Amino acid sequence: MTANWSSFFCVYILICSTTRCMSVTLSSMRSGLTNSIRQAMRHADYFAAGITPSEHSIHAQYKETAALFGIDYANKVRKEVRREESLEDAHLDYDFDNMEIYHQRKYHEDCKSWLDSIDKYELDIQVESCIGKTSYHDGDFKWQADEGRVWRFRDMETKYAMDFSTAEKDLSKEEQGYINGKMVHIKFLWALPEDQRGYYFMNKSLRRFAKILFDDGYDYMEGWCSRMNQLPVRQGRYKNWRAAKVRIKDRNRKLSNNDGIRLLAMYLRAGFIIVGEKKDDNMIAYMSPLLYKYITKDDPDALQDELKYARNFSYV
Repeated sequence: MTANWSSFFCVYILICSTTRCMSVTLSSMRSGLTNSIRQAMRHADYFAAGITPSEHSIHAQYKETAALFGIDYANKVRKEVRREESLEDAHLDYDFDNMEIYHQRKYHEDCKSWLDSIDKYELDIQVESCIGKTSYHDGDFKWQADEGRVWRFRDMETKYAMDFSTAEKDLSKEEQGYINGKMVHIKFLWALPEDQRGYYFMNKSLRRFAKILFDDGYDYMEGWCSRMNQLPVRQGRYKNWRAAKVRIKDRNRKLSNNDGIRLLAMYLRAGFIIVGEKKDDNMIAYMSPLLYKYITKDDPDALQDELKYARNFSYV
């Protein structure tokens, strides 16, 4: 099996969305329907013309920019916007079923500290890796592919695994001395359908994986909490339980005003926080003790609202 994804956080967790609940009058309902119809007609026009709504927006921005700053500058801006969109939707392919297994007698230099932590804490975790290829274009639809290493931590006790890549960023002056600029992008947090045993086992593995990475100086783990199923999911009451709508209680037992997808709710309980949006779902992050200390150094309550649904905390 070859995995192909767009920075896909395929985890088995739940969280609450921020969609507002509101009463709708007949007038506003008509207005909403009218807008929806007009939007659908515009989309039909776009596709009839051979472009997507996103491309139409880029084209409209291009015309306005060209009128103000000239064609050369508008071309440069349009190319950069297209490149950023391509990077956001970049596809990574890797040999999902044939990763190389590492241990203390045979390992890649980048994972030696992880193997040492596994021995130190006596964790039954297996480290695996392979080379993946990420495809994207430069903004002028000239496609290119970069190779990079994809890692997997496999919990041999719970049967959950986490596929991820690592990255570093330059720190601002304010951040220097507090955090390290190292982060993990989670591709999948997964188990085979017959091994998917719910929140307790998933969270147990998540905390083990995080302990290894945070010990190695990583500031946080982040990913896309997508309702889509790219890997097999255990069937039950729902064909896709990840997308089922739920309401959850905060630590004061107050029920959320909104119903969000079940996957997001599970991750909020595990201690993730929402850090952005992508294609109608959320980007979420799991903080190290180092990052939590930095964010709360001037205000101990800075993350109270973001963590109000948490039952477990990443930084303790």
